[in-house]
Amino acid sequence: MSRRSIDNWMWICPALAIGVAAVVVSLWGLTWPSATLVAVLLACPGVLVWGGLQLRQSGAFPLGPPPRTAGMTMGWAAPIYDWYFPKLGLGKAFRMETLRHAALQAGEHVLEVGCGTGVLTRLAAEAIGASGEAIGIDAAPAMIVVARENAARAGSRASFQLAAIETLPFPDATFDVVLASAMLHHLPPEAKEAGLKSVRRVLKPSGRLVIADLDRPANPLWWWLLWPLLAMPMTAGNLRGEIPAFLQRNGFGSVQMQGRWMQLLAFWVARSGSTQGEGS
Repeated sequence: MSRRSIDNWMWICPALAIGVAAVVVSLWGLTWPSATLVAVLLACPGVLVWGGLQLRQSGAFPLGPPPRTAGMTMGWAAPIYDWYFPKLGLGKAFRMETLRHAALQAGEHVLEVGCGTGVLTRLAAEAIGASGEAIGIDAAPAMIVVARENAARAGSRASFQLAAIETLPFPDATFDVVLASAMLHHLPPEAKEAGLKSVRRVLKPSGRLVIADLDRPANPLWWWLLWPLLAMPMTAGNLRGEIPAFLQRNGFGSVQMQGRWMQLLAFWVARSGSTQGEGS
């Protein structure tokens, strides 16, 4: 599947929102409850258009063309990412819970793949102190631009590079910890496989991969909302609970689920160098 066809999947959310809004209007008419629901639904395409216009006006692409990736990039969302992510329940509390499972130690070398605007990378840099190193990579130039600006404004030691998870530009056995927060569901199956192989290569033999991402919903109500995502190659495997299988196929012998978030996301800690896998 080409990168262009993958990128086009991001339009499924506003398309579905517009479709559901039309159904609500046709079935309920414009009562106050239905009008409120329609307004909320139409905010999705509105935010998408606004983010795109902000990027075009800012000209924030000094880093050159993005690296080749089969994943869905989110550069269009860079101007609004830090505003809307907490609205989804994925704010600082979610980031701190991710780092709790990572159990970072002073002086460790940490990589975040798909770092977005760099919030988690900056928090990781604080946790490991001046003797450690925290690097964030993202395949979207606009995200890296915003991440660097935010880090400079905050006086953070975190650094950011333009790169894709499938071809990480680091030597073998560089990092103690790799973080992947809400990014694996942006990768189709073949990119998940390539990305996890790349992550394992840059991890030290005693290193650990910490994943926070979509999993098989624990609440049936989530299925009612999210069943269309089973038709998307990026998210289908997540919702079927296949992340541990992806990890074990790509050299991670120990895989442990260590918690859940909103009954929809899960936290996994995976280690290479063990032949005994622990399913979730």
